[in-house]
Amino acid sequence: MMKDKKSRRGIIWCFVVAVMIMNLPAVYTLFYHQLTGAPEAVRGRIDLAGANLAEGRIYLDGQWEFYWNQLIASEPSVASNPDFSISVPESWSNYAIDDKELPASGFGSYKLSMENLIYDREIALYIPNFGGAYRVYIDGRLAAESGILSKEMDELFTVPKAEIYPLRLSSSNDHEVIIEVATTRFSGLYMTPVINDYHTTIKNNNNRNTAELIMFGIAIFSFLALISMYAALIRRRILSFWLPVMLFSIILRIMLTSEFYSFWQPIFFFHLPYEATNELMYFTTFLLKYLLIYLVQEQCGIHFNRREKVGFLTYYGILYLAYLFAPQSLYNSDLSVIVPMLTYVLEIYLVMKIYRGRHAMKRFGLVVFWGAMFVVIGLTIDSYYLNGKIYMDMSLTLLTCLTIFTLIMSWMYAMRLGDLYDDFAISSSRLEMANNQIEMQKEYYEALSGQMNEIREMKHDVRHFVGAASRLAEEGRLEDLRSFLNEYCEKTEMDQLPVFCENVIANSIIGYYYLRAKESGIPFESRSRIDHRAAMRDSHLCILLGNALENAIDACQKMEINETRRISMEVGSKNGHFLLKFRNTYRNKLSIRDGHYISSKEGKSHGLGIKNMQKVVESYGGFIKIEYDEKEFTLMAAIPER
Repeated sequence: MMKDKKSRRGIIWCFVVAVMIMNLPAVYTLFYHQLTGAPEAVRGRIDLAGANLAEGRIYLDGQWEFYWNQLIASEPSVASNPDFSISVPESWSNYAIDDKELPASGFGSYKLSMENLIYDREIALYIPNFGGAYRVYIDGRLAAESGILSKEMDELFTVPKAEIYPLRLSSSNDHEVIIEVATTRFSGLYMTPVINDYHTTIKNNNNRNTAELIMFGIAIFSFLALISMYAALIRRRILSFWLPVMLFSIILRIMLTSEFYSFWQPIFFFHLPYEATNELMYFTTFLLKYLLIYLVQEQCGIHFNRREKVGFLTYYGILYLAYLFAPQSLYNSDLSVIVPMLTYVLEIYLVMKIYRGRHAMKRFGLVVFWGAMFVVIGLTIDSYYLNGKIYMDMSLTLLTCLTIFTLIMSWMYAMRLGDLYDDFAISSSRLEMANNQIEMQKEYYEALSGQMNEIREMKHDVRHFVGAASRLAEEGRLEDLRSFLNEYCEKTEMDQLPVFCENVIANSIIGYYYLRAKESGIPFESRSRIDHRAAMRDSHLCILLGNALENAIDACQKMEINETRRISMEVGSKNGHFLLKFRNTYRNKLSIRDGHYISSKEGKSHGLGIKNMQKVVESYGGFIKIEYDEKEFTLMAAIPER
């Protein structure tokens, strides 16, 4: 009950926290001006009085003047009046000239007058992680550029990385900013230009690049580690081919992020323009989301039937086709928010499915669920950021979240791999114990067989004994008769092998250790009530009895002969439970590491006894309790009888 309550609470909190984290930056951006009091451009002018670039960047959002199909800084002679005021950030395909909507592809110029800006150090003005080609001019001087800007779409080349040039402002308090933009897909300034101190910008960019390389290195290392562990675990059918596909998709999605694409563009992507890889980015994102089904199914233990898998595959296929074939201007104006929002049907369904099936969740299942939420958070925030819905620099979010996910999965698979080899070790120890138990039963039965042979010999000689005794009695030789009887009793005297319980297997195990204790002079007391049909399988009963008595014998044998040594055991049913209690004296200190008792015996299978017992008892829904003081060690187990 307590475990279910914790699981339910963990799932709910995970979902709530994930929703809050992924939407908090967008909410902050929505109320940016109310929260910060930052200025906003109105009809092509922004008042920056009191703004201090040394304290941080300034976002130049608001209303800019817009010139369609004009490059007013490169070709000032052809410049005319602005066509209209346009909101930044926003796509120009949301606007129309002469009742004709503007296309997604094309070129144009944005102009803004910055008033009352005074700064005596070098400044930087650029558009972070912007996917189109652009040039930025301040008072007619080039401040930043990205890609190859051209009026001809065939000559246009886009990269998300900008070259930033340091500029000092003129002595005037008012400055003119012109941004020329050309794009084949992204439809203008959908991201917000920023102005900042140049040296601070370069420093922050360098720090970010260093962080990117470190996290990417961690992601690659985790990728290789997961592949290695996948190869080790595939023998147990824990994984299927989806894991390599998902890991490859994660690495590919990282490489397609705006901050990384410039580096990989000439190496893996055939020097394709950044805008041309948008279809691949969407496909990778949809694939990652869909593969969450297999992640949850195989690692959390939540089953998805064929109908569910095919249904969501078809659903994502339709969304992707809608993205591919919808006119870009329509997508930018209406579908750029709707399509991404519709992809979250799967995440909501997954949460509901996991919540309903939490009782069957595998070990580490909740950890895997949290890891999946990191993937969703990263993809969501990156989608917000790339679409210009977030002002804050969130370029590292996806890389961070996916790196955390790979680390979580690496840790989880390492634990699973540890369990695998632990199971191998336990299985090996159980096999060894089974062989030992066969030897125990053989030795015990040999003792029984020896006594039976002696009894058979005594039975064979009994008529001779009776005849001799009769003759001595008839002859009145009472003294000789008494001497004869004493001699015969000494000859036929034998130790009785006690019967400890009705269960033959348990009796042989207890009898074997009884003989071992007797050979070592250790008092052995047994009060066992185990009938023919015990509360567990015979093999499991042997594991419990054999390990407990083996440890008890070993502990007593290490004590001095003059010390008090004893072993006692009680086994039986009471109040609907099968109870076992073993007590023994001991001398040496107990070795405990990480909450586990460490054996002092040599051999690769030693030290697994109590762990073996715990696995057996827990498999029946029971528990083990251990108590000890300076002289006596007590092991108790309780198993509900079904």
